[in-house]
Amino acid sequence: MKNKLQIIINSDDFGLSDTVNKAIVGSFERGLISSTTLMANMPGFEDAVNYAQSNALLTNKVGLHMNLTEGKPLTDPIKKCSKFCNAQSFFIYDRKKPMFVLSREERHAVFVEIQAQIARLIKHNIKPTHLDSHHHVHTEFAIMRIYLDAAREFGIRKMRASKNIGKIGFVNKTYKSGFNFYLRHIKNVTTTDFFCSANEFNGLMGNNQINENASYEVMVHAKLNSDGQILDIDDVDMGNKMREMVDVYRPVSYFEI
Repeated sequence: MKNKLQIIINSDDFGLSDTVNKAIVGSFERGLISSTTLMANMPGFEDAVNYAQSNALLTNKVGLHMNLTEGKPLTDPIKKCSKFCNAQSFFIYDRKKPMFVLSREERHAVFVEIQAQIARLIKHNIKPTHLDSHHHVHTEFAIMRIYLDAAREFGIRKMRASKNIGKIGFVNKTYKSGFNFYLRHIKNVTTTDFFCSANEFNGLMGNNQINENASYEVMVHAKLNSDGQILDIDDVDMGNKMREMVDVYRPVSYFEI
């Protein structure tokens, strides 16, 4: 990272549905976000690809939102893993328990599924700028190592850090610090110094607690209401929430760091 503040504003869940896609593209057009991450296995994938290929605002601003928790997988081996899928081949993994160890069969199945998700983006001429995941499953230690191994074969070396701003208990804070240290200093992955929600970043701004020599990723989940208004996950208007942030700091994408 450069020795000055950088902020990436990423809207998760690109490809979840056509309406979510429309909200994300609208957020790009209004300058409210600078990055998004695409789900390779969800119903809005093709629609999202069309936006990414036709709208220059999205060029080099699309990462992979790896998904092991919702919808159906792209590959067969993971469908046989009861830890991840039910008898109808839908993902059921819910992250209620930490995942430090997987069996050899589970490791192989996760590796094959992640590779397929990355490959599907690349097949559609989208090389992911970076990696994150639906419901933050990549922050499970067993999955993170597999994710990195799968991504390395595609030359992708940028990944979202574990959330380290906000109300975090001592045990979680210790794990997250270790996770982020391992990511940056052991695996030499490029990430940001801090990762948080838009509300948490706005709280830092309001309390003059922004580290001007650090880098931040700010996460939002753009969506539309019945009136076509773009909201964040908490149903707050995205324009109202993000305007001061983007006016003070010029957001960048992972491609730029």
